[in-house]
Amino acid sequence: MPVVIAPDDDHAAWVAVSIVGEPPRVRAAWVTPDGVVAARVGCPPGIPSAVRPAIAAIVDVDAEGVAERVVLGRVAPGIAAARVIIADPEAITLEVGAEQLLAGRVPREIAVVAIDPLSPGGDAVGRLERTGMTDLHSVAGRLEGHLGASHGMAAGFGAGDTVADLATAELEAGYTARLPAFIPDALALSTVRVEPEAAYPFAPPSIAIAWSGDDDARVLIRQCPGPLAVPELPDARGREVDINGAMGVLRGRGRGMSFVVWEQGGRAFGLQARGLDDIDDVALAVARSIPHLA
Repeated sequence: MPVVIAPDDDHAAWVAVSIVGEPPRVRAAWVTPDGVVAARVGCPPGIPSAVRPAIAAIVDVDAEGVAERVVLGRVAPGIAAARVIIADPEAITLEVGAEQLLAGRVPREIAVVAIDPLSPGGDAVGRLERTGMTDLHSVAGRLEGHLGASHGMAAGFGAGDTVADLATAELEAGYTARLPAFIPDALALSTVRVEPEAAYPFAPPSIAIAWSGDDDARVLIRQCPGPLAVPELPDARGREVDINGAMGVLRGRGRGMSFVVWEQGGRAFGLQARGLDDIDDVALAVARSIPHLA
């Protein structure tokens, strides 16, 4: 077992923490002194990276012999520890375990505010805000909760600033945008925005670009450097598609809207198309026309 949280004066159970699946997710089991597994919890998939160096869930467990709250997560390579900022003068420092696992108890009665990944020298190298953490509750064998703020890559415009042109956006964001070679003839460039991430305030912001036309027709492309901390996966509402050799997920919402999310060449992309004929085909054609850089 990669990481084990030992019992202490207030908690009798052992917590065994490991990683399972692809994309990886953190799971934990609470084992009482008599060897009974009182609770098991699996967190949603998450992938830390240099620009989003921590992923985490806050897990509350109420079971026979167990009543506690833990942080479960992972950090990017090179992170030595993490400082859990709570609504109290004293933060909690957690060491990083095997497989870059982050696990430790936190008070149940005090709110978690953020997690700062730390370098070997003890310097904060990023921050995961509370809004980006998943909440899970395991009560008498029933698991419930809600996900942290997702990437929103294929949503409409979010928080941020509209800028004068693409050159200004690239200067503010610190990287060069990758643009599609194909945009439907009925659309023209209309809006360029720089949009920071709420959950990772120190990560490079997204560049969001829209091309608009008559009758509310639009194609919006959002891109950000680095892989997503919350991977986009096919499910009942989204199917897997090929984007120049990369796996993407296409979601059609009806009413003339289509969404595609994919990662390629060290960058994540989200595309929203609306108000166009053959909307799914158009969305895929635009996505596949964006140059792939290895």
